[in-house]
Amino acid sequence: MKVLTLIKITLGVSIGFMLLALTQEAYCTAEGCMHSMIAFIFGLFGMFIGGNETLAWFANPLLISAWLFIKHRKASLLLSLLSTLIAVSFLMFDKVVINEAGHSSIITRYVAGYWLWIGSHAVMVLGNVLLMINEHYYLETETKND
Repeated sequence: MKVLTLIKITLGVSIGFMLLALTQEAYCTAEGCMHSMIAFIFGLFGMFIGGNETLAWFANPLLISAWLFIKHRKASLLLSLLSTLIAVSFLMFDKVVINEAGHSSIITRYVAGYWLWIGSHAVMVLGNVLLMINEHYYLETETKND
């Protein structure tokens, strides 16, 4: 497969999953469900009111950086791996801050928005791996033909 085609597919699916995730709810607590768009926009502010689970928000700028650096294979792979690990780390927390006062509530379930968000990160890792394999295979066949 051509590299440019693989890049377009990887970015298209990863960005598509992210955009779709932003239209869904991400997780639910006893007080109700959190919409992904709200979590995406206001997640950074959670750092100022407490809650280690808000560290997972930093997966977003890492993923966006991986998108931007996709032509730099190693950098994009590293960024997408880090973003995926950080995004998945949200599963380690059983409570989440639910208001400005710093009150927290137990997470009762993860819903479509969260899994689509994880999928966006995972697609980027997979796409970067496939790009590197494709590039390696191309270089091997070039060398053999010379």
